[in-house]
Amino acid sequence: MAFPAGLVELIETLSQHGVDQAVICPGSRNAPIMLAISRNAAIESFSISDERSAGFFALGLALHSKKPVILCCTSGSAALNLAPAIAEAYFQEVPLIVLTADRPQEWIGQWDGQTIYQERIFGAHAKQYFSYSTKSNESSDEVWHRNRIANDAFWSAVSAPQGPVQINIPIQEPFYPEKGAALPVAKPIRKIQKWIAPKSLDIATKTFIQRQISVSNKIVITVGQFPKNAAIQSAIAALMKKGIPVLADSIANLSRIAFDSHDLILANTQTWEGLQPDLHIHLGKSFVSKRIKQFLRSNTEKQEWQVNPHPQALIADPFKGLQHVLEIDEEAFLKELVQLNISEKQKDYFQAWKKADEIIAAIRAKGINDWNELGIYQKIAQALPQSNAEIHVANSLSVRYLNWMNFVPKGIEVFANRGTSGIDGCLSTAIGAAQSNPNLVISILGDVAFHYDKNALWNSYIPNNVRIIVMNNQGGGIFRNLDGAKDLPELEAFMETQQVFHAENTAKDAGINYISVKHTNELLHALSHFFQDSDKAQLIEIESNSSINAAALAQYMALFKG
Repeated sequence: MAFPAGLVELIETLSQHGVDQAVICPGSRNAPIMLAISRNAAIESFSISDERSAGFFALGLALHSKKPVILCCTSGSAALNLAPAIAEAYFQEVPLIVLTADRPQEWIGQWDGQTIYQERIFGAHAKQYFSYSTKSNESSDEVWHRNRIANDAFWSAVSAPQGPVQINIPIQEPFYPEKGAALPVAKPIRKIQKWIAPKSLDIATKTFIQRQISVSNKIVITVGQFPKNAAIQSAIAALMKKGIPVLADSIANLSRIAFDSHDLILANTQTWEGLQPDLHIHLGKSFVSKRIKQFLRSNTEKQEWQVNPHPQALIADPFKGLQHVLEIDEEAFLKELVQLNISEKQKDYFQAWKKADEIIAAIRAKGINDWNELGIYQKIAQALPQSNAEIHVANSLSVRYLNWMNFVPKGIEVFANRGTSGIDGCLSTAIGAAQSNPNLVISILGDVAFHYDKNALWNSYIPNNVRIIVMNNQGGGIFRNLDGAKDLPELEAFMETQQVFHAENTAKDAGINYISVKHTNELLHALSHFFQDSDKAQLIEIESNSSINAAALAQYMALFKG
């Protein structure tokens, strides 16, 4: 057969740009793409059967490598199943190069098998879309065009803000090579190089910052989701020491450096007036806490800045008061701030936040001995390693408990799929991140998130350094804590996703060591060795009662409301 034209060159171009990992979903129409990838010696290939899981697995790989990962699927609804991960990658700004095999254009809409409308299938959630011809009647223009697409796709994925791109590839039959046939040798390719110089603060920007800081007496910095960065941590510590309060979510990776108790401090609305800033500066992406957004939105008199070196085309204004977007490097901005003088009133403002934080710390320091999720999270936090580990936390209650419990040690990085905040793919992302990762990878998720994504374990890539903690409260426990939802008669039947399954059989099928925990002594015994080195991945399933958890959390929150 004539192997589909341009596929070997496409993969070779991406490889020469440094793309060295690919996730391939089994299929027929994408077989030629699979062969071009798997037979490229410079690319490590993973075969993941479930497309939804595969997308998040690729996301996890890219989070660690900081490089684009190829994601390949067959034609039809397979591509639709990648959509949740593509949306997450878009909002987290993670580079993925998605290769979707397709039927030839003339067969679209003709009731042909596995044929849907795949062009721009991810809509606004892909940075760019390309259609890649594989027809054999090559002209010099076709070769040039294919090469340009390969280079364009790479640079679009990695240019700030990074994100996913789609290359849709119509492939005609026959597309299986004859038995024993070698793939064509890649023709010489052209690698297009770009040079991107780091941004620095110009004189006009420095003057603007200096002038505004000099007339502000209540400056507060908030940090949303942000990757762990030693230089940023150092600068934030210096600002805190100087007298500028920094409020950070658990997913900001500033634990024990910035104030991380803002959600509990602001539970007492009587504190709001005294803590309101006259200048609010935001770094990073979204906040988990709804309360801090309400707090800042209620202040219409403040100035508000967003420091974002690579903003998306649409302006993000989550606090409803944005006045200035500073497209400058976060580290350069913070270092400039550290050098500036602040007023005595600013130092008093810092002390107000510090005093509020100390009150919260005193309450949180008390042990929780009853069997509920608060006590469970507290005991897990006490057992966590202090370094050489990372946490992948699921959405809904899991990520919120991390905020409420001062859960994360300073030396551990936290990842969460907060781009879309969906329940899907949390475990798959962690498994992808565990590949070629020397650190312990800890996945913390609820039972619904686990069962929704248990195909994350339906592969042969579960390394020994994975630790999975499943909080089994027999359903979506967060709804028992939401005003309005918790009192609905339909709560149990239609909102909680009540379920009676356990993780044991899934763990055993995946060759993972399974531990069941139902009371405090079992938990303490399990945690005494759970994070130690092991010849198998480990899964601990912790059972609790959703109603008791909700009552305990309500009682806990009442301590902070004043």
